[in-house]
Amino acid sequence: MKQVLGLGLALLLAGGALFAGDDVAKIMGAANYKEIKGGSILSWAGFPGPAKDPAAALVLLEKRGPAEVIVGDTFAYQIQVTNRSSIDAVAVTLEDSIPAGFAVESVDPKPATDSGGKFTWDLGSIPAKSAKLITICGRALQTGCLLSSSRAKVYFELALPLVTRAVQTNITLAKTLPSFAELCDLIPLTLTVQNCGGTPAKNVCINDALPEGLLTEDGKSEIKISVGTLGVGESRTFRINLKASRTGEFTNTATASADRNCYAQDSATVKVVAPEIELVAMGPLEGYICTPVPYQITVTNKGEYPVRDVIVTDAIGGDFKIEKISDNGKASRNRVAWVVGTLNPGESRTLSLTGSSTIEGQVASDIAVTAHCLASKKVSHCLNLVGVPGVLTSLKDNCDPVILNGQVTYSVTASNTGSREATNLRYTITLDEGMEYVSGSGATPVTQVSPKALSFAPLPVLAKGATAAWTVTVKATGTGDKRFRADLITNELETVVSKSESTNFYEPAYSVVIAQ
Repeated sequence: MKQVLGLGLALLLAGGALFAGDDVAKIMGAANYKEIKGGSILSWAGFPGPAKDPAAALVLLEKRGPAEVIVGDTFAYQIQVTNRSSIDAVAVTLEDSIPAGFAVESVDPKPATDSGGKFTWDLGSIPAKSAKLITICGRALQTGCLLSSSRAKVYFELALPLVTRAVQTNITLAKTLPSFAELCDLIPLTLTVQNCGGTPAKNVCINDALPEGLLTEDGKSEIKISVGTLGVGESRTFRINLKASRTGEFTNTATASADRNCYAQDSATVKVVAPEIELVAMGPLEGYICTPVPYQITVTNKGEYPVRDVIVTDAIGGDFKIEKISDNGKASRNRVAWVVGTLNPGESRTLSLTGSSTIEGQVASDIAVTAHCLASKKVSHCLNLVGVPGVLTSLKDNCDPVILNGQVTYSVTASNTGSREATNLRYTITLDEGMEYVSGSGATPVTQVSPKALSFAPLPVLAKGATAAWTVTVKATGTGDKRFRADLITNELETVVSKSESTNFYEPAYSVVIAQ
């Protein structure tokens, strides 16, 4: 948009003394002018007008020349256009009518046109707070008043912006789930909707249809949230707890909508897992009373994710006294507990305990492992404890040495010093050369099976702490160091246990003395 300003200015130059000062005033009329000390005259016009004071004008057109000249002498007058505003003036043009009786010698700058005594300049733009000057030189050809009339056209190009914003409703939705969750835990779901457009989003709604196997904490299969209006840049976050009815990977998409067909969506995936713990218990099937019995328990995480709060227990029945526990296990009566803590994928822990019992019989052991989100896993172990029969054989001769053809009696005693009864005791007696069986008796009948072998009839049971005794009488039929050997076997013994007794058989030397 341009605003046009037209400024007219007349400059009266008086030559010789043809006119007095009053004549100049009469010709200039109401125009602004004044004679300046030094013999010059200045006239001006300004915008806005009337500009009685040049300093008050935004655009000032001035003309200056000598108040009086001599005919035939060269002189100059100047025209100046000053833009005193803060806006650039554009397409400025200036016209000046050359007075009659004035011969032009030079013009600076040269006019664009020279037609019928009228010069026209295209001055272009005059920046704010600047000016352009034109100088015209010539001579007066005759006496009288030389009246020069100028007109300037000034255009202001005023920029007047009108801004209309074009905006769009736009929303985003962010859905987040943990990468994995355990089956017994609540699963935190986060839905965040944000207005990222340039205008309020109205009637914002969120909808999330859950996949099969996932429900909200209160049992719903679909999440519907009426958000309302979101201001520019505003966001709202909603947190909902989910629960899973099975393990597996769950993926689904939530959507958000607003007025003006505005939609957004986002997807998330969660893997629901259950702990996979392997429990292995190892212990002997049989053992002996009063003897340490070792147990070993191994727990292994067979899954892909850590298992936390792992606890292993072993409850042992009967009169079993726990004597040694590994890995800081704690015993309470006949129950041992190990706090294992967290098992990483593939990690194993091996635990052990040792104990004993003084009572024969079955000892049941119930081993269990528990963990976060893990129902108790159990295994059972049965130990059969038996006593150890410890039958000792003692042999004793009733005299030593034994004279040839004399007799000696051997005592055979079986003592059960073990922890349980011995069954089916059977003795076999071997006589050395020079021994001849005479007789035998005792807890069971004695039978001679050969000249040098005897047998005791089986003794069905020898109770713990009990004894059984037999005696065998032999005749010394030879001389020397002779051996009486007893061989014992029972149902509990795998090999024969032998015992022998040494006896010296001798023949005395005789001397005959005859009386004289």
